Amino acid sequence: MGNPPVSDYAPPFDQAALDEAMAAGARFMADLSRAMVTLSCALGDRLGLFAALADGAGHSAEEIAARAGVDARYVREWARTLTAGGYLETDPAGHEFRLPAPYALLLGDPASPFYVGGIARLVPPLAAMTDRVAECFRSGAGLAPGDYPPEMYEAMWRMSAKWLRAMLLEQWLPLVPGLGERLAAGARVAHLACGSGTALALLAQRYPASRFEGVDRHELNVERARREAADLGVSDRVTITRTSGFADGLSGPYELVMAFDSLHLAADPAEVLRQVAVALAPTGVLLLLETHCSADPGENVGDVPAFLYGTSTLYSVPLSRTGPRVAGMLGLPYPVLAGMCAGAGLAAPRQIAAPTPFNVLYEIRKAS
Repeated sequence: MGNPPVSDYAPPFDQAALDEAMAAGARFMADLSRAMVTLSCALGDRLGLFAALADGAGHSAEEIAARAGVDARYVREWARTLTAGGYLETDPAGHEFRLPAPYALLLGDPASPFYVGGIARLVPPLAAMTDRVAECFRSGAGLAPGDYPPEMYEAMWRMSAKWLRAMLLEQWLPLVPGLGERLAAGARVAHLACGSGTALALLAQRYPASRFEGVDRHELNVERARREAADLGVSDRVTITRTSGFADGLSGPYELVMAFDSLHLAADPAEVLRQVAVALAPTGVLLLLETHCSADPGENVGDVPAFLYGTSTLYSVPLSRTGPRVAGMLGLPYPVLAGMCAGAGLAAPRQIAAPTPFNVLYEIRKAS
């Protein structure tokens, strides 16, 4: 067979369209670079490479490797990746690498109030779920918490412990008038989707007269929360239960119910709020941490919303897909949440803090 005929027609050259395509290609290349930088940051946090550079001095790959207990040749390639990405600086010969002070605060010192290194460690386990989530796209099915790698939950524990220890007792509780006094006198507390159990253990240490209950759907979280209570010596007043539903087992009356960055994972958030309304004591409060977002998806644009929507696609939607309302990570903005609270017999949420660029903390009480 001969070659196909060649048309004499040539589309007109459009310089503007070409410029736009080149700009789009540059953006795509930048995003590919960001992906590799993020994976390198996850490795750096996991292997202690950033910690080895946290003193701000220049170090060779061999010195970094010796400090972290890893292989120098891998360290050199890792360091060159982050030098190319602008995270590390190097000497003119390219033999020594230095972590600039701003990045040292963010990545090198887990004790820093600005530390965010653990967030990058979410990306590899989420990326490992793309095949499973692609099948969910085709079938419309969902996934269970146990379908995700343990490394993802370990990263979540690491992140949540950081901000809970910094904020829960000293910043958040004082924002709710009278709550500390009621807990000191003795009260019941529940934590929905309790995760690592850190919040319950911290409260149990501070308020020994109160009793604390945590529920979670994932056995790995339940085991971790029980270890946390044991390690802090509060197992006698902290009970952790694995449940099939998000808010199963609530009995009350509770002076405090907590749900931190998790209500959007429930198959039916409105039903969870109805259960909470029944379980709260007359003076009780729901402390709800949810995603900071607009009710207009057109306003949820930029780097932070893109990160949140992407995480939601791979995690939040699959975990709640079987429910009547699949909220997603940005699916409970204030107007939606306020409507659900009204339908559940709760008062309108009161925003009391915005602890991160991602989140808003609400105080919610029974409707009067």
